[in-house]
Amino acid sequence: MTKFIDIVYDLDGDLLNELATKNYSIPNADRRVYISNDERMLRKGRQINKTGIFFESNLLSNNILSFIRDLLSKMDLDSDEFSFSLSEAPFDINDENTWMEGMLPVAKLFYNLIDDLIRNSKIDATEIEKLKTKEYTKSLFKSTDYPAIANNVDDNKGNSVHKRYRTKELYFNNDAIYVTTQFFESDRDAVIAWYRNHL
Repeated sequence: MTKFIDIVYDLDGDLLNELATKNYSIPNADRRVYISNDERMLRKGRQINKTGIFFESNLLSNNILSFIRDLLSKMDLDSDEFSFSLSEAPFDINDENTWMEGMLPVAKLFYNLIDDLIRNSKIDATEIEKLKTKEYTKSLFKSTDYPAIANNVDDNKGNSVHKRYRTKELYFNNDAIYVTTQFFESDRDAVIAWYRNHL
């Protein structure tokens, strides 16, 4: 549950801020508050990354699933497309076993790999600018329909309310850039190959 909430905050922090100010509860719940800025409103509140947003962590498994489904709906995501896996191994840039399917989503893998390239000066401004185009991104990652990088978290939304870029920015040459969440499992090998080509 904690991992899921962290992912939601990473993808759409504004949504969780909004829900917290309203003392959010899921529909048909027993009037219990699930997200709030006031920890006292929760039976066992846990804070999200020192944000002042707290969520209820003392839930039965059925309530957790209802909570997840409702948040997915509010993010305009289909719950049928949501899956999760359990793993004790955190991502480790030096351990390729943590890069594999079931360990973390492809979009998070790309985020971690590009972060590593930036930190180690293994990617240049030309490549960053190319990754801001749909055409170049799709030439690398066939299933991806949006530019891998954007200048703003709200870029390429079109008529959708769903954000296509992570809330948590990276910095390249002191400028904030945002990494897309729109990757698919079929592009995992291409993402890894792209990363290796920069080493």
